[in-house]
Amino acid sequence: MKKSACPLVSIVTPTYNSARYLEDLLRSVEAQDYPRIEHIVIDDGSTDDGATVALLRRYPRVTWWSRYNRGQYATLNEGFRAATGEFIMTISADDVYADTGAVGAMARFLSEHSECDVVHGYTQHIDENGSLLTTQPYQPFPYWMLQYKLGFILHCSLLVRRAKLIQDDLLFDESLRYTGDGDWMARMYLKKYRFGRVERYIGAYRHHGGQVSLMATGDQSVSALRRQERARVDLRYGGSSIVRRMVAAYDTLQQRRVKALSAWREGGAVRVWRVSYEWFRRERDDE
Repeated sequence: MKKSACPLVSIVTPTYNSARYLEDLLRSVEAQDYPRIEHIVIDDGSTDDGATVALLRRYPRVTWWSRYNRGQYATLNEGFRAATGEFIMTISADDVYADTGAVGAMARFLSEHSECDVVHGYTQHIDENGSLLTTQPYQPFPYWMLQYKLGFILHCSLLVRRAKLIQDDLLFDESLRYTGDGDWMARMYLKKYRFGRVERYIGAYRHHGGQVSLMATGDQSVSALRRQERARVDLRYGGSSIVRRMVAAYDTLQQRRVKALSAWREGGAVRVWRVSYEWFRRERDDE
């Protein structure tokens, strides 16, 4: 596909105190072989003594700005409204693309399949140093996705037609903190967006100690708020309570399987016992 015929792809990245990983992402985007990319990075009020800003200044092809902290979903909406590409996607500051052809593969798919509004691929899972995890994490999925057999989609591996999103006012729910991605895709489904899939890895999701989701899991009060938020989002979309319980049970089982395997690698039986004790303690305290 000639450059002049390639639709512009906008990539939106919110960043908050992520200078440690951000450069890996900037290089990953810069290395893409797709010729027309607009990368928008919004510094969501980082408090890292200017490290994020100093890094962004070294990348003149990146469109970026800083402002006070508003949260990730408000920041994503700001970037989506500012974007000018025909296609749009988001990737977090601590993630990267699986290879140099990832963005191009999805852009070509949407260009060649006018019947589709959204395309997604698969997601690799990497550790804080960028190496593939030996045990790939569980792949939970919202119950409504069972109808499409899509499995779990991460936003770093999904591309959407921007005009349709804006026309439908289908942006992120800024009242959410932990479940906005799943809620966003659920509303795409309710709006009857047509999903396509490319059979390849697109994004690489990094696991590290500073993630909002991981910190939420470790903090009992925040973990409870996260579960309440997920339950509230689930109820928005109705469906069978039996299916919801089945998916929740699958989700829980797979989370524990992966955490147990990781704990065994980290410290053997002692580490597994400690992790198991924390599970049971949290469950008891939640009752």
